Amino acid sequence: MSMRGFADLHIHSSYSDGVYTPGELAAMAKAAGITVLALTDHDTLKGLPEMKEAAASLGMGFIPGVEFSARWENRQVHVLGYGIDQHNALLLERLADVRNARRNRLEKIVKRLREMGMYVDIPIPEEGHRAVGRPHIARALVEQGYVRTVQEAFDKYIGEGKPAYRPQTKMTPPEAVMLIHQAGGIAVQAHPEEIGDRALALKLLGALAYDGLEVYHPSAKEKAVEDFWLQVAKDRNFLITGGSDYHGNAGRFPEKLADWRVPVENVQVFLRRFDL
Repeated sequence: MSMRGFADLHIHSSYSDGVYTPGELAAMAKAAGITVLALTDHDTLKGLPEMKEAAASLGMGFIPGVEFSARWENRQVHVLGYGIDQHNALLLERLADVRNARRNRLEKIVKRLREMGMYVDIPIPEEGHRAVGRPHIARALVEQGYVRTVQEAFDKYIGEGKPAYRPQTKMTPPEAVMLIHQAGGIAVQAHPEEIGDRALALKLLGALAYDGLEVYHPSAKEKAVEDFWLQVAKDRNFLITGGSDYHGNAGRFPEKLADWRVPVENVQVFLRRFDL
């Protein structure tokens, strides 16, 4: 099957910290000219069946994915997994552990915000419905008038190093890569520029058994940054991926799926792994 148009291999739904359901995202992607997409919710696989069905009904290519929230040397290091076995017992067990840690962290952040005089009301959903995280808190702060945008909530209160920030126990990049591989998937380093330390990113890319690198991402704001990571990927013979990292939050780029898309030809070698 030969795909044309645009790809988006990094999208979040309401099953993690996105705004829209998988079905809504598929319809929006279709309208934006996207012909192949991957759902990569944080630490959960629960939205994949819905997205697969919606994409098929719209004649779109679909790749099942997940984004692991890992940490290394006091830096956030996210790892994308594609084509994983959605019934793999070890993978499902560790994802449940991580989601539970997220819920505990959310409660600590809410407590701190209330100590600061911000009485945010954030319903914590039952396990099995959606993963919870800081974007949920940020949206609550906006809705209740404490900040104007989601980004302002992170910049002033809940971003790393800010007054209400609380760390979360996370898996490590080596464990994330191992979990992806033992579940039959392809391990990709997500948005390396967002790690905030190129030397560390390059060190990880050299030390771990990554299969690919997310070159095309909004964090590569300048062409020179994108070109740097593209050359790294080529030098290391990595599969090249890309995506919008779309969450659907007002005030967070991209606000629409059509605002940031990857031409299919830029990631065609990766797509061939899935017969797309």
